[in-house]
Amino acid sequence: MYKYAIIGLGGLGKLHLGNLLRLEQERGDFALQAICDKRPPQESNVKLNLGTVDLGSIDFSQYRYYADYKEMLAQEDLDFVISVLPTFMHEEVAVYALEHGVHIFSEKPMALTLDACDRMLDAAEKSGKRLMIGQCLRFDPAYRKVRDYIRTGELGRCYRAEFTRYSPIPAWSKGGWIVDVKLSGGCAFDMHVHDVDLINWLFGHPKSLRSAVTEVKLGLESIFTQYFYDGLLVSSAADWSMPGTFPFEARSLFNFEKATVVVKDDRVTVYQDEETFEAELDGEDHFLDEMRAFLRMVIEGVDCPDADPATVRESVRLARWEIDAADHI
Repeated sequence: MYKYAIIGLGGLGKLHLGNLLRLEQERGDFALQAICDKRPPQESNVKLNLGTVDLGSIDFSQYRYYADYKEMLAQEDLDFVISVLPTFMHEEVAVYALEHGVHIFSEKPMALTLDACDRMLDAAEKSGKRLMIGQCLRFDPAYRKVRDYIRTGELGRCYRAEFTRYSPIPAWSKGGWIVDVKLSGGCAFDMHVHDVDLINWLFGHPKSLRSAVTEVKLGLESIFTQYFYDGLLVSSAADWSMPGTFPFEARSLFNFEKATVVVKDDRVTVYQDEETFEAELDGEDHFLDEMRAFLRMVIEGVDCPDADPATVRESVRLARWEIDAADHI
């Protein structure tokens, strides 16, 4: 029986915990041992952009609690941990867990610098343990369908793509770390990084790019980028300085020679001259499927190319390129 713990039980931590407890029942070969957080869970429900996570039926008293992840790793005999901590802690916790012989799933972004990513990769290689980064949209059935269209040429060549992602100012973080660019990387590394990773995953690195950021309400509150490839133009826009009443919105569009494909609200709509249809998708929730991939790697030893942390490092490289090249408005 594999043993694990979760480090960080905020909103996304609760979402992962709910999925893991479901997968415990499905697989029967791993079990939660401990939870590490500053405080034991005070709320069973939490609202996210993705909806409400309800853990009201869980008896949390059956698990051991720690306020310090190092103490937990010293006291518990763990096979893997799920780390859902603020961005500035990702490298520290991942390297420590790997050096202590524990596999780790660490939430996105991988880290804020390439040097930090390299230290994480080096720790994984030296320890022989698995490191996976939670770039969940690689497991989204909608984007996997788009990747199929790109790879097979079924709709002809993809020659243009655009990604947009907008939200109100993120006021949810404890201590306000999320709006401190030095701790979170701002909109570029916390929210826009989803689209950066999709662009890297779908198309690879561009030949060149042009980028601009605004800093009116917050540091690095928005970023707008054009990426230039041979025969392909990609653009992205992300802004998390919208008013509090503005609903979260994410959308992407792909122009193929034979169709325009739009991804929004977990649907893939294909527009052609003669007809419009919604594509059939394979798979479940992307958070659930990414955790399944991690468990297969850790427990069954099955490699997953889409979970290769070295490819996520390349997404960090692209995000850093955008920021370093950006004009400031």
